[in-house]
Amino acid sequence: GFATLEDNVVAGGAGSGVAELLSAEGVVMPILHLGLPDAFQHHASREDLLAEAGLDAAGIRAALLARWPQLAAAHAAVAQAAG
Repeated sequence: GFATLEDNVVAGGAGSGVAELLSAEGVVMPILHLGLPDAFQHHASREDLLAEAGLDAAGIRAALLARWPQLAAAHAAVAQAAG
């Protein structure tokens, strides 16, 4: 799978460009696009807005694990091997 992350709206963003390129090349794979919702953003710090959209470290990790739960097992195996 492939994930794109941007601090912009997903629709028409960089992730859409990546998906179009992969499609044009005949590459078929699951893609997870993470970005801001296409809605008015209230006034807050950049960090707060990104966290609310799930674009902080915890939110990104949760989205990746929700899409590809097998990543948790792979991460655990790497951590155990590193000792």
